[in-house]
Amino acid sequence: MLESLLPEGQQITAQPTSAVGVKRCRFVVDGKIAFSSSLEMHGADTTARDVALSAYGVEPTDTAADGGHVIYSRTGAVSLVRCPAGSSDGSVWATARTEHDVKASDMRRFIEAYATAVARGDGCRSLQ
Repeated sequence: MLESLLPEGQQITAQPTSAVGVKRCRFVVDGKIAFSSSLEMHGADTTARDVALSAYGVEPTDTAADGGHVIYSRTGAVSLVRCPAGSSDGSVWATARTEHDVKASDMRRFIEAYATAVARGDGCRSLQ
């Protein structure tokens, strides 16, 4: 799913970073940042529109899906991660952005799959 969001190039590298409440990974293609994803801890009552306000590449008024838990565009997306009960003290959000336009449907597919994978793994606990 990530392949459709990256530009063509000769070399790709991943640059993971983390801080309290945030895990991020940037993908660099031929020396330029091309894609960035993150997991972010927010308060329990945070909405997708709240997250989109501070996320790059997506606006609160962009296309919403999944009952308002996902917002996406041609350059970014946010999605609620449905963490197992008791695995986090707030809400966990997945974000993604590209440095170039892609198909909005590809961005939606990616962010939904990313959020699902995080919920199934230990991503919800790893932010605490």
